Amino acid sequence: MLYPNRRDFVRAAGSVAAVMMVPSEGAAMIAPNPDNAPIDPVAKRNLQYREWYGINRQELGEANPLAALTLIGTGEISCIAFGRVTKVYPAPPLIAHIKGLMHGVIATQAVGARRQRGKTPDAVRKNAAALAAALEDSLKDTRDLPAEIAPHIKTVLTALQTMAAGWGKGKPNDPNEFRATLKSVMPSLDKVLDVAGEATYQSIAKNLQAFADEHPNEWKTCIFGVCGVGFARRDSVEIAAAMSVMGRDAVGTRLLYLESAFTIPAGITQIAAALADRELGQDVFGDPYRMWRDLLGDVAIRHAGGGFFPETGRPR
Repeated sequence: MLYPNRRDFVRAAGSVAAVMMVPSEGAAMIAPNPDNAPIDPVAKRNLQYREWYGINRQELGEANPLAALTLIGTGEISCIAFGRVTKVYPAPPLIAHIKGLMHGVIATQAVGARRQRGKTPDAVRKNAAALAAALEDSLKDTRDLPAEIAPHIKTVLTALQTMAAGWGKGKPNDPNEFRATLKSVMPSLDKVLDVAGEATYQSIAKNLQAFADEHPNEWKTCIFGVCGVGFARRDSVEIAAAMSVMGRDAVGTRLLYLESAFTIPAGITQIAAALADRELGQDVFGDPYRMWRDLLGDVAIRHAGGGFFPETGRPR
């Protein structure tokens, strides 16, 4: 059966994906289909085509002699050779220490948002009590921090701990409490973020230069990927640090932000995909970067009046 529009086609492909399995040798086979869902032969072949593309992508990643990756907020750089991590350039422990403590801000906002939503008040109250205990432990872990930032981290964590403890004890709901509390400690939070950012910048710049010095030949063409969440590409400190070594012109060709890559192995997979698409673009269109934009991009440019990139957020 052929479907009259792309939406129905994609939905049918989803049905096929639910009943297809791919063994290690790469040949697709049909799994039992207990619901007897209709399988569109076009969609089925489409999955097989993409599977062959996937095999090529995997082989390219395993054949790539050199790449480098970092995970945002770590300051570390991993050397990737033939699809595997062969060396890690470490970051100062201070970066991970600050990150581990200051994620308390994220956790407190999340618990507070759930409290405002009021969907599961008993569970949220228990979570708030546990959060308060965790923040109290984090306060104890500030003893070895540099004097430059220790008081600022304590200021932020103390405010969060006091707030969470009140939530855990059933304090009446105040929709403005979290934002007002954060506003009162924002100078300290900004100071902590500034110190963490500078440490991360310096670590990436230093480690990437060391990586380049150790691989002078392969360095000229290898990719450096920044693994991170989907909405953190704007003003990335890792990208800025890498530009100091690679140059601004490397952005978008050798210096890439890898969206929704939350681990180094996920980054390795995305590097392989970038290589496969670069090869595909060259072989099909004579342009190695053609597949690094939307395949239907010429239509988009025609309608939008020029090329564009839908950046997230707004510049400060």
